Amino acid sequence: MAHARWQVGEYRVASVVEDQIAGIPPEFFFPDARGDAIAKHAWLVPDFADARGHVHLRVQAFVVEGRGRCIVVDPCVGNGKKRPQPFWNEKTWPFLERFAEKGFEPSRVDTVVHTHLHADHVGWDTHLRDGTWVPTFARARHLYTARELEWCRDGGNPGNDGVYEDSIAPIVAAGLADVVPEDADLGGGLRLESTTGHTPGHVSLWIESNGETALISGDFLHHPVQCAEPHWREIGDEDIELARATRRRMLERAARTGALFLGTHFATRPGGRIVAEGAAFRFLPLD
Repeated sequence: MAHARWQVGEYRVASVVEDQIAGIPPEFFFPDARGDAIAKHAWLVPDFADARGHVHLRVQAFVVEGRGRCIVVDPCVGNGKKRPQPFWNEKTWPFLERFAEKGFEPSRVDTVVHTHLHADHVGWDTHLRDGTWVPTFARARHLYTARELEWCRDGGNPGNDGVYEDSIAPIVAAGLADVVPEDADLGGGLRLESTTGHTPGHVSLWIESNGETALISGDFLHHPVQCAEPHWREIGDEDIELARATRRRMLERAARTGALFLGTHFATRPGGRIVAEGAAFRFLPLD
């Protein structure tokens, strides 16, 4: 399983993979999709789909390091979390071992960015110690947007039972939580942009350094096929029409700027460029 690295000016970005699942029937995540509709986009095979049109998806965190900083973006599902989804429930992934293999240490992390608060984007914020959920990145400020935090805390996070209690509340209790604007400037060329629709307070992260630009998507799209089919909704989209509008706006921006595009759930080769193709787009992975 590849764990890629990219250079963006003064920043190094690395993928740390928790899990990757291949051959998923597409309608499981995309209600409007069918295998033959995916298979017609031949460029998706083999990295992102198989010849039947079944899709591959990855759960991964991105680590952004440079200018004296170490930032984790979307720390996956985590181990031992009780979740209604069987593929996330009480798992024992070697994520922290992979994190260490990349040369990172939890104690070096100074910031944790959450694009949103679904279960697969907050899990490693905490781990079990003597039966208690405690912060994993104990020296880091953990960033939340107000709308997202309120939505999750008040039970608006369907299918993600327990997320606030085991992955967010311990961070708040430890005094490590910061509520930031959806367009927050994080300094050093790092900034958030509101990409709401999938969830109410969803954001994405721009990295700009020495004339180079990258975009870490979060879940305003989940799979490269949504470049070619940007109207296809994902099963978890909270506001379907707003999510569609956000997806198209951000794909247009990525194509126009030529930014390195890092797809949070893109399998195998998650870094590449978005290019316009007719009335839609195409993802060109970098080797």
